Amino acid sequence: MRQGTRIKSLDDFKWAAALLVVAIHTSPLESVNMTADFLLTRVIARTAVPFFFMVTGYFVLGRAYQSDDMAGIKRFLKRLCTLYFWVTLLYLPVQAYRFLRGGWAQAADSPLVRAGKLFWQLLQAVFFDGTYYHLWYLPAVGLGLILAFWGLQKLGERGALAGAGLLYLAGLLGDSYYGLTERVPVLRACYEGFFRLFSYTRNGLFFAPLFLLLGCRAALQNEEKKPAGTVEKLCTGGLLLCMCGEGLLLHSAGWQRHDSMYLLLPAVMTGLFSLLLSAGEKKRARGLPAEPKRRAFYSQGPMLLYCVHPAGILAVRGVAKVTGWNFLYRISPLYYLLVTGGSLFLIWLLLAARLRGRE
Repeated sequence: MRQGTRIKSLDDFKWAAALLVVAIHTSPLESVNMTADFLLTRVIARTAVPFFFMVTGYFVLGRAYQSDDMAGIKRFLKRLCTLYFWVTLLYLPVQAYRFLRGGWAQAADSPLVRAGKLFWQLLQAVFFDGTYYHLWYLPAVGLGLILAFWGLQKLGERGALAGAGLLYLAGLLGDSYYGLTERVPVLRACYEGFFRLFSYTRNGLFFAPLFLLLGCRAALQNEEKKPAGTVEKLCTGGLLLCMCGEGLLLHSAGWQRHDSMYLLLPAVMTGLFSLLLSAGEKKRARGLPAEPKRRAFYSQGPMLLYCVHPAGILAVRGVAKVTGWNFLYRISPLYYLLVTGGSLFLIWLLLAARLRGRE
């Protein structure tokens, strides 16, 4: 894997993954068919974030492990913290409004106790839950990278994968398989303790390391893959279909505390990532669109869409509240299109202004 190499199929799928994240938060099929919406947003779309983890594992963790140098990870973490800071500022007014509206100032606790609770909530938000509901990904990828690199150095590739696999299984018991946890008193008490530290197990401790390491493994294999055969495609499609069945069964049984983690998800992601790599045409940076605005939009758009689409959600719901046009969000396909289109338009304006400022 050469420095500066881009893989077009991965770049393209970043857009699909970002659009799936928007779907998770807007439920585009909810007003059409609830089961179809569940399958789309609570099962199929759950491939989006693991894909982003695997891309980071492929390009950042893989290079760091091959060179036995953490410098690349440190540069990535620096950029990540910068992004986290600015996006946190973007949503800070919304969080402040919700915080004050929640009546914290009228709490019966003493000021010292309230200050302690606030400090603890801030720590949880910054390091695990995210400073806004979708931003949990940013601290998760940072913590996951550190744990994964440490595991590779101390345990080697196989040992790190085994350890991350055990963490993922533990995370399952706090996520889609929480119904099993509730039936075992010792496990229930243990996870109640976990949930005092963080709200979900889909975080940088239980969720991120495995997918980062799976991406790293793909990089270490130094794939010069032949086009995927029919059998490989059918196997990946079959695994995804089975994961849909797994999701429906867990949902109908009422086991899911959350729905980000499935037993079959790592196998599905391994197959999907392999298919994308086998279809990928490797390109240097000059393979991107030549026009600066288009190039910036293509390469930076997916992550920006991930970060700013909740602003689109707030905008659409704000317009609906002011005008009384509740159909803007009650017709779920229209809601999805408005949020996505508005977010993409905002991203285009931001990138255009940024490029103009550099001229």
